[in-house]
Amino acid sequence: MPSEPAEPPEPPAPSETTEAVEVKKKKLNVLGFQVQIAEHKIKKVLLGATSFFVIFNALTLPFAIPKLRRFLGAPYVPMKRRAVEALFEQVLPAWAATRNAGSASTAKGVSGASGSRLQGLQGLRLVDFGSGDGRIVAAAASKGMVATGYELNPYLVLWSRLRNWRRLRSAPGSGSLLWANAWSANLRDVDVVTVYGRPGDNFMELTAKKLDKELPPHAAVVSHFFDVPGWERRLVQDVEGLKLYDFRRGPGGTAKESE
Repeated sequence: MPSEPAEPPEPPAPSETTEAVEVKKKKLNVLGFQVQIAEHKIKKVLLGATSFFVIFNALTLPFAIPKLRRFLGAPYVPMKRRAVEALFEQVLPAWAATRNAGSASTAKGVSGASGSRLQGLQGLRLVDFGSGDGRIVAAAASKGMVATGYELNPYLVLWSRLRNWRRLRSAPGSGSLLWANAWSANLRDVDVVTVYGRPGDNFMELTAKKLDKELPPHAAVVSHFFDVPGWERRLVQDVEGLKLYDFRRGPGGTAKESE
């Protein structure tokens, strides 16, 4: 019998390794270069990049962008150490000396706690609009002042508390760093307000309106760099960009009557 023709041999099946590489690898065009990368690695890279973007924005945007417009806050800009030193070594002590000299004539016979208020900055109450990293509050407390900082950025509040807790704990005065809106602060018993504002959108005008309405006549306001509109005659010092406005001088330039 004639033998049956042999069947042609089957082509070799592609190995599992080769098939897996062909299925799972993709070509990417990166800056004009063709790059092959495994599909599962692409997913990991995209997931990691997305996670990094979300976390990065959540952590950094509150430091960089202005506060929400309805709060009328200012972006975080840390005050230089030299300016902080000038504020508590030169600007405020000079103002307190003239304030205390004027009060001394009516303070004869006063002793105890009331008399201690005439000793430099000790016991004076300070409020910082937008306390940032808390350096002004900590410096004020180290001078014996009762200082309160208002800050809208929760990350800055947490950071400032961690950064300054040791210094505040050992300070002769006291310092509080609040996660709160400064526009809700009660300023009727405050001696000094510090603000690092900004020009435009009526921020300084609204600040002046609140301070005019609430601060007592013996108070002072220190604005870093930016002028307060309408307070030209109150400006008594301008050192290292620190503009001190004395409320004993009314808007017209005359001494403000005490209540």
